Amino acid sequence: MEEPQEYKTPKALLVAVIGMGVLIVVGVVVLAGVLIHRMSSKPTPPNLPPVALSDTAPSANLSTAHATLPAGEHLLSVTRVRDNVLALHVTEQGQDRILLWDVPTGQLRTGLDINAAH
Repeated sequence: MEEPQEYKTPKALLVAVIGMGVLIVVGVVVLAGVLIHRMSSKPTPPNLPPVALSDTAPSANLSTAHATLPAGEHLLSVTRVRDNVLALHVTEQGQDRILLWDVPTGQLRTGLDINAAH
């Protein structure tokens, strides 16, 4: 009777598996090195071109919009709601309100009484 022969792994397959294992280990080490380097280095500011500041008035083609607040009210902040509508956070003697300002028409619409909303 014939004895079963031992299976031998081809040398090319053995070299390929060992090579890929080495590449995986080297890749992980390089990736860890890059991460450590980026985390330990100080961030560099973006390289932006210098911008010249001018003291000239805004161009004539830009229109100026005006909103008149009632007497005694002070503007705290402005936030854009959508195109041509701004939310104005105003206060009068400790009472905060939100007004909606339609910029093209100049109309101030009543908004929200913040103190009553609490």
